[in-house]
Amino acid sequence: MIIPRGMDHIKSGDIVFVTTTREHIEDVRIKTGKQNPEVKKIIIMGGGRIAIKTAHFLPDNIHITIIEADRDKCAKISAQVPKNVLVIHGDGRDTDLLVQEGIDDAQAFVALTEIAGTNILACLAAKRYGVFKTIAQVENLDYISLAAKVDIGTVINKKLIAAGHIYQFLLDADVANVKCLAFARADVAELVAKPDSKITRKPIKDMRLPKDMTLGGLIRNGIPMMVEGDTQIRANDHVMVFCFDSAMRKLKDYFN
Repeated sequence: MIIPRGMDHIKSGDIVFVTTTREHIEDVRIKTGKQNPEVKKIIIMGGGRIAIKTAHFLPDNIHITIIEADRDKCAKISAQVPKNVLVIHGDGRDTDLLVQEGIDDAQAFVALTEIAGTNILACLAAKRYGVFKTIAQVENLDYISLAAKVDIGTVINKKLIAAGHIYQFLLDADVANVKCLAFARADVAELVAKPDSKITRKPIKDMRLPKDMTLGGLIRNGIPMMVEGDTQIRANDHVMVFCFDSAMRKLKDYFN
């Protein structure tokens, strides 16, 4: 895991975390050779609480299929989800069932069972059928490195999400949000610069920040902007900081 500098080269296969504003997201995709197909159909394996909430958050024009192995649970799920959601009783690992439910036409596959190995294998199967976006819930932390090696797509882990919230309470700095990155010993933190804090006294290029952290962007009065060498952080700016675990404690020295 490195924080790239001007002389570093991005290599094929590198996992890159990019800070950008919304209007440049498509530019990032183009530069990294990523497609962005319109999502019209999603298959979700596992009908738990996350699946139901996801079904409610997604737009009505997306066709959603939830595959649940527990027959009794299927009826309960059907009563809780919007009308555009189809609930199917079956095993999401059954390739015949996936084909029957149109896995070939799906743009996204989400595996949300409680078994990490099952979710990983299901996402691999979905990728073989050409699904563009796969997401797996992996609660066993030992499986996360495996998930990265086999390239199953996006991994979500409730323990890491919870760890980010705990971090907020442990740090003395005014931390609005912390995300623990699944595939690296690193974090992305959103910190609020306090009046007369060290980070507000000089332009970034003169701050001599530690090499194990970098500032990606900030939000000032609701307007997002990138951080450059000449940027001067102001009080109450929300600053996005990318840092290794070793640097988290140093943040309070700059933002308090």
